[in-house]
Amino acid sequence: MMFPKPVGYVNDFSGLFDKEQRSQLEAILNDFEKKTTNEIVVVTIDSITPYDDIHLYTTELANTWGVGKKELNNGMAVLICNNIKAISISIGYGTEKVISDRMCKIAIDSTMIPAFRDGNFYEGTKMGVEELIEKWR
Repeated sequence: MMFPKPVGYVNDFSGLFDKEQRSQLEAILNDFEKKTTNEIVVVTIDSITPYDDIHLYTTELANTWGVGKKELNNGMAVLICNNIKAISISIGYGTEKVISDRMCKIAIDSTMIPAFRDGNFYEGTKMGVEELIEKWR
C-alpha cells in the first residue's frame, strides 16, 4: 500500500481547507510539538481504498509516516475522509497514557461532526484538535 507523502502537520489532500486555514492549523500543531514533543498530524483524503476500515488506514498511515517520537510513541493522526463521511483518530501507545480512545471519540462526536454537518470543516477540525491538545498538555 502506498500512502501519500506527508507535507507537514497539515496534509490537506482533499482540499477541505483554504491556504490561510492550513497555515493557522499548521502553526497550532507546530507550536504544540515544540512545547511538548507530542506530534499531531491532520490528514484529509478522498479515499481509503483498498482499506475498508478507516481506523486501520489511519493507524497504518501514522506508522508509515512515523508520527510521534519513536522512543516516546507520542503521535496522533486525525484523518478525515469526507467522501465516505468518516473521521478517525489514531494514537500511539505513549499518547494513550494521557489521551484515551474515548476522549478521541468524544471530540469527534461532540465537536467535529456537528461542525462538519454545517460544512465547517476547518472549524470542526481546529476545535477538535484544540480540545485534545488541552487534555494532552
